[in-house]
Amino acid sequence: MRPNLTQEPAYQRASLPSSADARTGALARIRELFARYRKLIRYGLVGSIGYIIYVGLLALMYDLALVPFLPGKGASVHLLVFTHSDSLFLITTLIGTQASIFAVFAGHTLWTFSDAGSGKPLWLRFGQFEARALVSTLGILTLTVNAAVLAGVQHYVAVALSIVVTFTWNWLWDSKVVWRKDNRS
Repeated sequence: MRPNLTQEPAYQRASLPSSADARTGALARIRELFARYRKLIRYGLVGSIGYIIYVGLLALMYDLALVPFLPGKGASVHLLVFTHSDSLFLITTLIGTQASIFAVFAGHTLWTFSDAGSGKPLWLRFGQFEARALVSTLGILTLTVNAAVLAGVQHYVAVALSIVVTFTWNWLWDSKVVWRKDNRS
């Protein structure tokens, strides 16, 4: 069978979409992805705000020393079983961490998981959230960073890997335990 050489090829007859059509298609795809992953996107945004709160408080209280009644930088403190060489850093880290935890919990309760409809009391959800924060900060983050560095992974890569592992743990724990949907009718 011989090709018809007098007819225009199909690729020449087809018209390219206009830039407006391409933009409309791209926006529709973005809306579709946002709708599908809305809760996960919100979760990441609220967590990012928590990080900004932590870093901001650390900068204000430690780097800028705007709280006059706190000890000076480098002043050591003797606690029951250990000595910390910079009590100001210890105090400001604890304050920043707890403020971040409160803010993230509020953000998830009021926005990310506002449709969860859990029959759990608020204090129980907060306790579970605090426990998860302790496990993820002290356990997962510390272990994965140290294990990766000991395994010879460059420390910047180790931190990135540990953040991915910690984010995954946090998302699963928060969505499946703390804000688990109440399936009772």
